[in-house]
Amino acid sequence: MGVGQDTMELADAALLSRFCEGDTAAFECLYLRHRGGLYGYALSLALDAGAAADAVQETWLALVQQAERLAGVENLRAYLYRSVRNRLVDELRRRQRERAATRQLALVKPRHTGIPADDAETLNAALAGLPAEQREVVLLRIYGGLKFGEVAEVTGENLKTVESRHRLALEKLHEALGGMQE
Repeated sequence: MGVGQDTMELADAALLSRFCEGDTAAFECLYLRHRGGLYGYALSLALDAGAAADAVQETWLALVQQAERLAGVENLRAYLYRSVRNRLVDELRRRQRERAATRQLALVKPRHTGIPADDAETLNAALAGLPAEQREVVLLRIYGGLKFGEVAEVTGENLKTVESRHRLALEKLHEALGGMQE
């Protein structure tokens, strides 16, 4: 199975419509177009390769299962990123509930759950130092190539909040990276 140039140039909505009509190459094109960004975003948000891979895989499965219903979605890219984000948030909440229950029942001894910084990944360390809301905006812009309006749609925040978080994040990154020029 291969993806032709004419298929690669179609918009996401057109590809999804073609997939609903049985064109598997259209789905392949959607997958190839968004897989790297979705996984990069999920990995940077979750800081856990397994959780990131699971969230992305569940998102693709949901897209396949609900393709007919989703054919009417105006911005499929934003939908995909929002879906990955929601799955990761749900997983984080589930893990937090499990940790709370474990502590309450005193079934295991408390352990250190901090994530060690990787000195070789200066940018990732700087990103990890950002508040979660600011980091998420930057990651959606980097990995998803989303515009501010799309980031607002994915996060459920208003446009001005997203723009402000992005500006603050860039200022903090600039400071953390020692004022390096882009």
